[in-house]
Amino acid sequence: MKKSLAIGLTTAFIAVSLVGCGSNNSNTSSNTSGSSGAYKDGTYKAEQASFDAHGYKGQIEITVKDGKISSVVYNEVDKNGKFKRDDTDYASKMKAKNNITPKEVDEKLQQELVDSQDTSKVDTVAGATESSKTFVELANQALKDAKK
Repeated sequence: MKKSLAIGLTTAFIAVSLVGCGSNNSNTSSNTSGSSGAYKDGTYKAEQASFDAHGYKGQIEITVKDGKISSVVYNEVDKNGKFKRDDTDYASKMKAKNNITPKEVDEKLQQELVDSQDTSKVDTVAGATESSKTFVELANQALKDAKK
C-alpha cells in the first residue's frame, strides 16, 4: 500500500512539474503597429505643437490602404512654411557635418516605416537623432486614430 501511494504521489508530482514547465501558448496578440492589417484605411496626420531650436516643426501624413501603411510623408517646416529638406544652406551644412541631408533623412525614415509597418522598428538615423525621434513620435500620434 505504501509503495502504491509513493508511486502515485511521485507520478502526480512529476505531472504537475511538467505542466508548470510547459510553454504558455495562449495566443494572446496585441494590436501593435507591427501587426499586419492592424490599421483602418485612411489618411492620418500629426504635427508638433511648437518649433524646435533650429526653427522647424515636424509634420507627418500617413496613408493606410488595405490595413497597411502604404505611404508616409514627413517634413519639417519653418514659420514661413519652407521645408527643411529644401533649405540648401542647411542641407549643405548638415551634409558636411553628418554626411547626410534632411531630404535623405526624411526619405530613409519614411521608407523604414512603410517597410516595417512598425514605428518601433524605425532606426534612428545617424546625424539626425532629433528628427528621427520626432518622426517616430508623430507617426505614433498619427497612427493612434488608425488602430482598429
